[in-house]
Amino acid sequence: MSPIKLSTRKVRKVLFQLNTSKSSRPDGIPPIVLKSCAPELALFSTSFSNFPTILVFSFPLGNSTTFSLSPKRGDKSDPSNYRPIAITSLISKTMETIITKQLLAFLETNNLLSVHQYGFRQARSTGDLLTYAVHAWFSALESYGGSRVISLDISKAFDRIWHKGLLAKLPMFGLYHTFIKWISSFPSHRSIAIRVDGYLSNSHSINSGVPQGSVISPVLFILFIMTCFPLLHLPVFSPLLMTPI
Repeated sequence: MSPIKLSTRKVRKVLFQLNTSKSSRPDGIPPIVLKSCAPELALFSTSFSNFPTILVFSFPLGNSTTFSLSPKRGDKSDPSNYRPIAITSLISKTMETIITKQLLAFLETNNLLSVHQYGFRQARSTGDLLTYAVHAWFSALESYGGSRVISLDISKAFDRIWHKGLLAKLPMFGLYHTFIKWISSFPSHRSIAIRVDGYLSNSHSINSGVPQGSVISPVLFILFIMTCFPLLHLPVFSPLLMTPI
């Protein structure tokens, strides 16, 4: 993988796309300020590989995250029926967006993602997956007279990512050392706090998972599960991601 480039044009483009109707994030900076000052703020762009070590670790994706709770179906009095959505710094989100686009471009260009991976990828949809699934099932019926389907639902999938396992897999995809060090700052020494009805809880340390609502989290999840079933020839469909593995 080539070194990440944070060009002035890319930074300015992401800042101009900020939704000014959104509220301030944990850093207290309103989106309209970042959008209005986009040309000036874009000057911080440079080659990612030239970042001093102190900046690589002091300006990561945001190790302290505030979560809001989005209710799922079911009993709203049950705490487990809520999905935590990360409210991260807009500056960190800008950096995540630029880096995630380049990371995905590298993975797609070099065919490092399974052709059966439909979740969190451009130009792929649930409809594409359903078409493929129906075709696979009918082909099995025609050839063998039967078809068996196993459905796997990974409960709290993003919360269960093993940090050491994720970092151990990244070199397998050709990511360079400096970039992996930066990614390692994402899950390391993380703390979370929950905001409910305007009240903020105390912060608590976590040792697994990547935050939902973070731009780069879906890509890290894909890389984490990509090597889980390397020997399977038949697709196994995950309803969570609508993804055959």
